[in-house]
Amino acid sequence: MFDPSNDLSTVADNTEAVTLLRRGSTPGSAGTPIAHALRRAVTIDEASIVTTADVQKRVPSDGKLLAYSLVWHLPVVELPDAPQLGNVILDGDGVRWTVMTVKLATLGVRWQCGVKDVTIAGGWNSTISVQKNNGAAGSPVWQTQQSGIPARIQPLKVVFDTTAATPTTTTTSRIFVGENIDLDHTCRIVGEDGTVYGIISMTGMDRIGEIQVIEVETVAS
Repeated sequence: MFDPSNDLSTVADNTEAVTLLRRGSTPGSAGTPIAHALRRAVTIDEASIVTTADVQKRVPSDGKLLAYSLVWHLPVVELPDAPQLGNVILDGDGVRWTVMTVKLATLGVRWQCGVKDVTIAGGWNSTISVQKNNGAAGSPVWQTQQSGIPARIQPLKVVFDTTAATPTTTTTSRIFVGENIDLDHTCRIVGEDGTVYGIISMTGMDRIGEIQVIEVETVAS
């Protein structure tokens, strides 16, 4: 007699070994191994973000910021406790798929997980460091908090001020980062070439399945 509880391991072809990483678990923890996960077709689209007004919009990225979406089927017999939104399914290639939806399927023997991987086409083209000012007002003391963060820096606009006693060029850019970083008004970003970026705003840091985007500017005289 056919037992649907073992359909992935005994009937389905092309299953894969993956690992489920629970949100809030200890960094570096091994996670839950799943031997017979089944992935379904991938769709690719330009990624979007949700603004502070909860409006979803595209982020201009010259086609580089992409969202890969697919569905993973995970056998309940190997994963009795349901995956939660924001969990990560780590596949054999090291791709981290963020769980966006979960439901029981196939007579309640599979977890059907809609997932997303937001990434940069062609990979990250730079790294950045975060520095924090630990000095007094008017006497900054910059100390590096994080370094080697994968990023992509995309210039947005350049403004020339030729009327000042010392003419300046202000460049506004977006920085897409490969991992969420904590920033506040005492921080600045330094590129791998030594360029110092003042932080204007940021989005996407706390939303499931989104990439963090930081708007910055540099001023040169």
